[in-house]
Amino acid sequence: MRKANLGVAIFLFLIGAIVMYDAVRLGFRWEPGFGPGAGYLPFYLALGVLITCGIAIVKQIRQLSKEGITGDKRLIREGGLKPILWVLIPSTVMVVLTSIIGLHFAAFVFLLFYMRMVGKIGWLECALVSVLFPIGMYVVFDRLFLIPLPGGMLGEYIKLPF
Repeated sequence: MRKANLGVAIFLFLIGAIVMYDAVRLGFRWEPGFGPGAGYLPFYLALGVLITCGIAIVKQIRQLSKEGITGDKRLIREGGLKPILWVLIPSTVMVVLTSIIGLHFAAFVFLLFYMRMVGKIGWLECALVSVLFPIGMYVVFDRLFLIPLPGGMLGEYIKLPF
């Protein structure tokens, strides 16, 4: 577990360093009469990530040097990988489907599968939620707020009737 904590802290530290580098490239200073540069907020968010991850890295290294690697708990307990995969695989499929058939139809497929297979919810409730939620998203974002959600590669060919 400590090795995993250290690895995640290092990974997030590297992401924070990349974001900070790009924020400096974009300009992170406050320009008088103009306001903040494009990288102002990302710079300070990345600074917070670097500071907190740096603290976590130092803490984990001290703990590992004091207690050693032996006796470290496993990151995932026995049988704990199955619930993780029940979330990871359908979510990954939804992302792929979103790029192909668009967010509305991918949400329909995802909700129908996830509610039925993982949640063990009845067909009527699954059908109602997986039909009404994407329609609600479409009406609210595409029609009312005029914010088009991802249509995917087939977005021009697949349209909702309203």
